[in-house]
Formats: sequence, C-alpha cells, structure tokens
Amino acid sequence: MKSEIKINYSLKNLNTIRIGGAALYFATPSTLSELKEIVDFSITRNLQLYILGNGSNVLINDNNYNGIVIKLCGKFEEIIFHENDGTVTCGAGAFLMQLGNKIAERGLTGCSYMGVIPGTIGGAVRMNAGTLEGGEIKDHFLTARVLDPQTGRIENYSAEDMQFAYRKCALSRSRKILLQATFSLPLLRETYQGEARKIINTILATRRLKQPKIPLNFGSTFKRPVDGKPPGWYLEQAGMKGMRSGGAMVAEEHANWILNMDNATSEDVKILISEGQKRVFKEFGINLQREVIYLPEDMETWH
Repeated sequence: MKSEIKINYSLKNLNTIRIGGAALYFATPSTLSELKEIVDFSITRNLQLYILGNGSNVLINDNNYNGIVIKLCGKFEEIIFHENDGTVTCGAGAFLMQLGNKIAERGLTGCSYMGVIPGTIGGAVRMNAGTLEGGEIKDHFLTARVLDPQTGRIENYSAEDMQFAYRKCALSRSRKILLQATFSLPLLRETYQGEARKIINTILATRRLKQPKIPLNFGSTFKRPVDGKPPGWYLEQAGMKGMRSGGAMVAEEHANWILNMDNATSEDVKILISEGQKRVFKEFGINLQREVIYLPEDMETWH
C-alpha cells in the first residue's frame, strides 16, 4: 500500500480542544488512488471510517476508536483558481481560511466568512459553515466530487443535490467522502486587495473580542435555534457561564463555548453540554441542537 497506515494513533493533538483517545488505524492519503486503497482496507476489515479535517468541530471520545481515521493531504489540499470562468476548485483537505485569504488577495469581496472560519473545505461544506456577518458556503457553492466508499464510484453533486440548510446539507450525516468542491467567485472587484483584506481583518477582530482567550475549544457548541436568539444568550440566562465539570468549563466570555482548562475528558464536556440543554429547555422550552460532532457515537446513525 502506497499510503502508510499507522496503528493505535493518538487523536488528541488532531482536534482543537485536545481531547480524545487513539484510533485503531490512521492514514494520510495524498492522492485519490491512495484514498481508494485505504477505503478498500477498511471495507475488507469491516471498519468504520471517519474523515477528520481540522478537528475544530468534533469531540472525540476518550475510549479508543475501533476504526480508521483519515486526514486528507497532498492533492486534497490544492486550491486552483479558474480565471476564465470565475470559479475556484478546492480539495477537501484545504483550509477554508486559506481560500478566503486567497480570494481577498485577488481584490474580491463577498467571501469574507471564508477567511475567518477555522476548518477544512470538506468540513465547511458538510456543515454549510458561515457567519452572520458574511454569508455561508451555499452562497458560492457550485459542485462537488464525492466518493461512495461502498461502491467506489465518484459522484458529482450540484448545489440542488446538496440540499443546503442552516449548518447542514445532504452529506452531513453521510459516510460518503467529499473529495473536492468548486465555488463561484464574487463578481465585485475592488481596485486594490487591501479593501478585501480589511473586511476579513475587521470581522476577525470583532469575533475575537467575543471569543475565549484559551485556544483549547471546538468553537460553537450549539446551533442557533430557528427564529430564536443566539444559543449563548439562552445558556447565559440559564446560568451556564463559568460552570465546570472536571477539567472542562463553559467560557466566561461566551456561554456557547466550552474550554479544556485542565486535561478535560470527553465525558467532562458531555456533562456540560447535557446540562446546558436541560437548563435551556426547562427555562425557555427550546431544544438546543449540537453543532459539535461526537466521534464515534454520532456515526452510528449515519448512512
């Protein structure tokens, strides 16, 4: 096999909150052929397979994961601009912030949200990532190439096929593997790139003022309720700010963020998430939906 498969590989340093056990197998394919080899490896051994991006939206269980985790590299990290038709094609392993900044370098405004969200293209597409200030993935998404691990076929998804909605799409709960996505570039071109960069920097500065200073977190915990206030508002009213469970704590700066303060476990974090949901439902009758993925528990319901 061309791509090395590592055994009992720790996932703790591969996610932004720095929590989690080891994967039975771990691989970093850099080409489609290497990825297909690894997929075949997982199928012949009846192993659950998970694609890990930047790890900024996932809580990995402390118990070892009896499957294979893949981190896409090499060709999957490429970003290619097509100046002739105003589009850009990105590998699923490329970073969304890198794409946003490359678009800004071309003096184009309208994709500022891409320049401020940590994560990979694959993860961003799956969750229709976005910001209130600038838009979301569906606004510029055109097509995607997707590998069905069961059949080995590569499928083309249109924007309609993706069925984008708030923080989800047709691939959100799917075992299919997003390989690359193509986006339309914004039409508005400024006379100099500084204006586009300034917009990104302004949004970043505003977001950082509201966000915790401790970097060990996975970003937003809950999705915004439909026709409701931001989840942080409900959690704050419910007294969640500063609440601790073991080494985990709800951030004082923003109640929708949970921090790893002192070697927190996945169970510490889950206790806080559950408590927040219970309190908000009791006080406001609102069921807060998680934005963060539980690995591997959530995968049991994927198709």
